Amino acid sequence: MNKVLPLFALLTFVMPVHADNWMKRLPDNAYVATLSIPGSHDTGTGNGFPGVTTSIYGPFGDKYARTQEKSFEQQWEIGVRAFDMRPAVTGNYLNDNHGIMPTKLRFDDAIYFLRDKLKENPTEFAVIHMLHATAGDDNASNYGERLLELFGRDDLKDFFIDFKSDLTVGEMRGKILILSRDEYAEKPVGGFFRNWTGQLDWTAQRNGQIVGAAGSTAKLYMQDFAETYRDGDLDRKVEAVKQLLDYSTKHRTSSATDIVWVYNFASAYSKVSRLYIPLIVDEQISSSDGYRDNAAHTNAAILDYLADPAYKPGPTGIILADYVGVNSSNGYNTRGQELVDAIIANNFRYLQDMYQVDESSATYRKPLDMTARIVNPRFNNNRLDGWEGDSFGAVNPNENAEHFNRNFDTHQTITDLPNGVYAVGAKAFYRNGTAEEANAHYRVKDSTLRYARIYAASGEELLTFPIASPFSKVIAKAREVGREIGVQNGTQTYYIPDDMISAEYYMHSLGGYSNLVFVPVENHTITLGVKKQQQSGLDWCVFDDFTLTYYGNQPESYRQWLTEMKKKKLSYSGVTVSQCYEAAYKAAYSATANSKETALAAMKAIDEASENIAVNAGLWAEYKRAAAEAEEVLNSNMVSDEAKAYLFAYYSGSYTKAMNELKLTNNQLVQAINELRTCIVTVYTGEWTGISECPADAGAPASAKEVWTIDGKPATTSWRPGLYIIKAPDGTFRKVLR
Repeated sequence: MNKVLPLFALLTFVMPVHADNWMKRLPDNAYVATLSIPGSHDTGTGNGFPGVTTSIYGPFGDKYARTQEKSFEQQWEIGVRAFDMRPAVTGNYLNDNHGIMPTKLRFDDAIYFLRDKLKENPTEFAVIHMLHATAGDDNASNYGERLLELFGRDDLKDFFIDFKSDLTVGEMRGKILILSRDEYAEKPVGGFFRNWTGQLDWTAQRNGQIVGAAGSTAKLYMQDFAETYRDGDLDRKVEAVKQLLDYSTKHRTSSATDIVWVYNFASAYSKVSRLYIPLIVDEQISSSDGYRDNAAHTNAAILDYLADPAYKPGPTGIILADYVGVNSSNGYNTRGQELVDAIIANNFRYLQDMYQVDESSATYRKPLDMTARIVNPRFNNNRLDGWEGDSFGAVNPNENAEHFNRNFDTHQTITDLPNGVYAVGAKAFYRNGTAEEANAHYRVKDSTLRYARIYAASGEELLTFPIASPFSKVIAKAREVGREIGVQNGTQTYYIPDDMISAEYYMHSLGGYSNLVFVPVENHTITLGVKKQQQSGLDWCVFDDFTLTYYGNQPESYRQWLTEMKKKKLSYSGVTVSQCYEAAYKAAYSATANSKETALAAMKAIDEASENIAVNAGLWAEYKRAAAEAEEVLNSNMVSDEAKAYLFAYYSGSYTKAMNELKLTNNQLVQAINELRTCIVTVYTGEWTGISECPADAGAPASAKEVWTIDGKPATTSWRPGLYIIKAPDGTFRKVLR
């Protein structure tokens, strides 16, 4: 029987939720679009209105334009995290207005306040709904310029985040997301709303979009019916609020493709009053009591909705309401504090089970993205938490992590998963030694390439796969992003990353270093991680963007598992390897599977064959390096033919035969390498005809480059560490240990 399992089952929730820490308890992997966020409509009105010396409209604000009693700063303290701000150009700055009515809150002061709060509480974030208050402008022509100047300031710019549909809590922490209904520039800081509507028409309300600076788009559902003073409109408003709640709370986001952003305005005005200023204005407009009266109805309706015993908790989206933080205002039962508390608490009623996944939810053709189950998979905002074992490091990080010059095992365990086939992925590379050393290792495909691995474990099964070499993605021309390092291959120089900034660029902009490992899950639990147990010089590993993909639990899923792993086959074309290991390697990758058992057997065979051929390639490379040393000795005129004879016999016989046949096993190669190096040493340490100890009167220079003399005559020398071979003027050879 298939078991239905919750995505956030590991969360524990304790009531009540305190306003000053509620965002800390949200899971990093939750999409922001799936949250319930309390917000305020016309936020700045809570700060009051200026006197007539500042604006002719200022004295009328309390009667006609007030939608809040709590100041902007107080709203933050009670847990409000979404703000409705209406900037207007006022002299040389932007003020927060409610239409023609200026408030006492400057827009730049509000942004700096949020910045300071996020510095103090980096687990928090804020969302701003922004609309240009054109009626309150002194000069509308430079509105966009003023916004861009403010958002681009050095002490602010790093606190804004670009919009994308699948923003997560982890990515948003410490950031401000600004979403504007006006396209004030070619590209937004944050995002632009499109197709915004205040209609009651359900089709129109579902036709919205949010567009980010990089072109990312998201579906937007909105309800912003604002005038409820006509007969029946207040009831229609309440029904519209509830209609969008019906959608948002029932919508299930099982992957990024299901995401819908929701803005539900509880605000509106149900009463109007005459505003009369001689020679300036005489008309019926909204009244502050109209906002209070509307709030008494809509806020109560939302509270009743969330408290209904039949209600199955789900996300409300962003709710912008009037008189937040106050339950009573000027005789109206606004229930604004109750509303904020209820919206916050609602998160912790559904996040633990909103994503229902069972074994029939995915197939190998339509896998399910389960990355949201990984805590801190992308290291956004340069955070390294969420992982156990050896802690990740990061020197000048670019939202990525590293391990430098150390062995490690860094991992995390995820429980309550449906059983079946999973793929664990990551952007990562392993530089095994210096750049030059890593290049040499990559060219011969030796076993050092397998030292660092991505792995997935479930029950007794542990599956691993070697992390990509930086030389699996090289470019012939440096991109001058961060620090890169060039390595010469023949006449061509190739570049690889040499710091965290260039690593991120190669991983994402150039699309390099993808890693993948599959594992069968039968106990609803998986441990995913990276590890290295051997070192190769000053080695370096960089990691980013871990992923978890579910392929279901059908036989086809296991076939797909093997198919995907075969795509990661490392080519040994052009590399010297023994025929037996090459044949075994090809055979292992030709296996098929239609069950967990056959897939596991095939994967283990692939891993064994891969290890054997990698060791073999490394040994052949070492054998050839020893042969190159032998060739140097055989070509030297500093060594007698008598001394070379034994080495020449081995080189021209055993070594040449081995290279022609490529039949040696790994054990035989180890023996062959030792034999060849013994022959080389024998050239210098053996006793040969014509060799005698250097006479006492031989000169003793400090280095092999200086001239030796014997009986006052120059002698040529050949040098090895700790040993000089001297060819005297009479043609005899002598050895001197140094």
